[in-house]
Amino acid sequence: MGETLEALHRLQKVEFELHRLREAIASRKRTIRGLERRLNLQNERIGAKQDEIRQLQLAADRAELDIRTHEAQIAKLREALNKAKTNKEYAAILTQLNTDKADNARLEDGVLRQLAQIDAARKELEELKESRDRDQARIAAETETATAFEDGRADELRRLQEERDQIAADLPASVLRAFERVAERHDGEAMAAIEQPDPRRQEYVCGGCHMGVPLDVINSLQARDDLQHCSTCGRILFLDQASGAPTR
Repeated sequence: MGETLEALHRLQKVEFELHRLREAIASRKRTIRGLERRLNLQNERIGAKQDEIRQLQLAADRAELDIRTHEAQIAKLREALNKAKTNKEYAAILTQLNTDKADNARLEDGVLRQLAQIDAARKELEELKESRDRDQARIAAETETATAFEDGRADELRRLQEERDQIAADLPASVLRAFERVAERHDGEAMAAIEQPDPRRQEYVCGGCHMGVPLDVINSLQARDDLQHCSTCGRILFLDQASGAPTR
């Protein structure tokens, strides 16, 4: 390799380590953000369940008020029944009394159903709160772990960044820009060795995407210290004796 490709190769190693560390830090932060989104959903569900319980309780309270009203009316009808002076009056009061008693029985059944719904909703609310509490505890633990991880690698990140800056300072601006564009597209892997899968055949592939590399690219890399990109994935190609490709 010429000086430019050699420098890029060193930069690649540092870039990959930087990307690996940054991705490890970012991955932990993404986990925390995902847990926080789930926690927000839990809080929304808790709020909705609390509203549901309030509405059920209001409906049950209204029904119980109706029951008390009917009971008062039934008591009056019983009193009137005892004071009825004719059979016709007695029959009319009795009919109304039986109707009100039937209505009251239906109201009481409805209240029992509403109270059962309230009990079930309260149980669901407690389960939601327990799940929310578990999520909060996990967020706290994950945050502590992520912070410790990032703090513990601050010196390594700083050292790698300084090393990267030093290598990059000696590269032509156009070469550095080309490297950074490819590195961003391939998670820090801007370069790929040219490989020869079968030593018996003069066929070569990009070590990044394993697609074919024409012989004129090999010849250019042997003759000149300039950038040759894989026509498929765009990675910067280099010759590496360990990969089986000819280096001269």
